[in-house]
Amino acid sequence: MKHPLVSLPPLILSLLLLMAVWPGVVQAQGTAYISDDLSAHIRTGKTLQHRILQFLSSGTAVTVLQVDDDGYTLIRTPNGTEGWIESRFLMNRPHARERLAQAERRIEQLEGNRGEQGDRIRGLTAERDSETQRADALSARLAELERELETLREVAAEPLETARRNEALGQALAQEQARMAALQDQNRALQENVRRDWFLVGAGVSIGSLLLGIILTRIRWRRRQSGWID
Repeated sequence: MKHPLVSLPPLILSLLLLMAVWPGVVQAQGTAYISDDLSAHIRTGKTLQHRILQFLSSGTAVTVLQVDDDGYTLIRTPNGTEGWIESRFLMNRPHARERLAQAERRIEQLEGNRGEQGDRIRGLTAERDSETQRADALSARLAELERELETLREVAAEPLETARRNEALGQALAQEQARMAALQDQNRALQENVRRDWFLVGAGVSIGSLLLGIILTRIRWRRRQSGWID
């Protein structure tokens, strides 16, 4: 596995290393760090004749209380000891090794974050694909339901159509029945007329026969009388 620093672009790596070794300027009322020397000592005063209070190792963080122009700085150590130290032993950034270690930790953190972001992106991508599939499934289900609804509408429309057809057939049947009744009435009337005509014909025939018989009888009677006279 490559070191995190190796995977960085050269420009970023150069900037990180430059920031790591740049000492900076110590300012009052802030935090400073013992320089890259092996150790430094603080005294009760600003001269070499003042008593040494404590030796501080390289990279120790101290609190700056006062910065004088004569090259000395009043500091407070982590254990609360206050004393003077030459300003040249202080810098406003941690030791280069410490800054390099911090940079490496930061890079590892960024690498981890990038991995987490990659996992998150993959998770979001998978979630998006899942939602897409779900949307496709819902669309297919919706289309199926629409087809079923159309089928139900057609099925529901059949009884209505049948009812309309039955109503039309009923009206047509009523009209045909009315026409049939009218024809039957006409037929009965014709039959009555025929019977009446036949009755009249029969009556005429009967009357004609009767008259013919009377006429024939009279003719024979007259002939008979004429024979007697002769």
